[in-house]
Amino acid sequence: MHRRFSPYFVILIGFFMLILLGSALLVLPISTRGRISYPDALFVAASSVCITGLSTVPVAETFTGFGQAVICLLIQIGGLGFVTIGMTILSMLGMRTGLTGRRLVQETLGSSGKLDYRRFLRFAVLITLILETVGFCVNLIALHGDYSGGKLVWLSLFHAVSAFNNAGLDLFGEGMLSFSGNVLLILNTAFLAIIGGLGFVVLIDLLFWRRGKKLGVHTKVVLIVTAILLTSGTLLLWWSEGGEFDLLNAFFMSAMARTCGFATQDVGQWNNASLCILNLLMFIGAGPLSTGGGIKCTTFFVFFAGLLGLLKGKPTIVFHRKISRETLTHAMFVVVIGVIYAFVVATLVCAFDPQLPFVGVVTEAVSALANVGLSTGITAQIGTASKIVLTFAMFFGRIGFMTALLVFKRRWNRTEDDSIRYVYADIIIG
Repeated sequence: MHRRFSPYFVILIGFFMLILLGSALLVLPISTRGRISYPDALFVAASSVCITGLSTVPVAETFTGFGQAVICLLIQIGGLGFVTIGMTILSMLGMRTGLTGRRLVQETLGSSGKLDYRRFLRFAVLITLILETVGFCVNLIALHGDYSGGKLVWLSLFHAVSAFNNAGLDLFGEGMLSFSGNVLLILNTAFLAIIGGLGFVVLIDLLFWRRGKKLGVHTKVVLIVTAILLTSGTLLLWWSEGGEFDLLNAFFMSAMARTCGFATQDVGQWNNASLCILNLLMFIGAGPLSTGGGIKCTTFFVFFAGLLGLLKGKPTIVFHRKISRETLTHAMFVVVIGVIYAFVVATLVCAFDPQLPFVGVVTEAVSALANVGLSTGITAQIGTASKIVLTFAMFFGRIGFMTALLVFKRRWNRTEDDSIRYVYADIIIG
């Protein structure tokens, strides 16, 4: 790879080209049962690659078996990342990838230089295949009372892939609303989505964890924050809706809000307080290096811990480790840019489709940006301009704000010159 092409540029262009290829396949007559506009095909392709779950058309009714297979493949590639899959193939063939290739994988996965990328890629693919196979087998049992034959097999497979990759796209027609009483399906879907949302670093750390060996700080933070958000989200949603649904479905919606887009409840019927809770959970999202979206739970943790440290006037210490200033700055940058971007997206959709309810538009914007897929039901009502806006929201939400901005960084492979010092500016804040 030529030095002038940074990993950030390759990631952005790679995902963009994958979306265009997917949209070209989905708009073919062999992919649909009727005519579909290109903006709709582009939207569904972007939603699949960016593992979001929003769709402007009913997937099961609109696409043929071939089209559904294309969507499933796009979800799988989007979940692992096209760079991950490409580098895995090169590694299996024994081809050398070089320093730039390793940097590309690190930027795609958000991983640090301490990771053995070959080992990481191998285990990421292996874990994905194993968990999706287990989820597929459980789905066969959970759905055998409603479906049979080839349809049972295909629905079980598609749903397992969609759940683990936190895509939230389904082939049930009306989503999972009719399966709110199917305990096995609910638990299996939640399990796949939560495990996929933990991140491959956490899964590998847990896989090789044994007595006498401590878990990494990153793993501890992800597990603790995930447990807190799942528990608090369950109780808050159940309380906010006045016990309209049981705790199992409240737990399921709490899990889906943080990473995936399946729903056993009609979000469009929720009150504003519940939608505010939903938006917060979606915005925070899952863990880094995972199939989930959002600003990531570690980012939220570092941001919150940094604010507490600032108020106390002390360094930010987590598990007897000090969080660097660079990490704190990065977390605060991602949170602020995320809020601003969600505001811009919601404003544009409101401008293009003023007839839509404001709370619904905000939920749609956050859901697209955080790659979640939950909606109040307005996705099919948005116009072409709003579809394009939400498509870009899903795209930049998936590749990450830092990656998108660092595309413009010229000296991506060089460190900054620390010998240059500047006088501090005296600016009054607050």
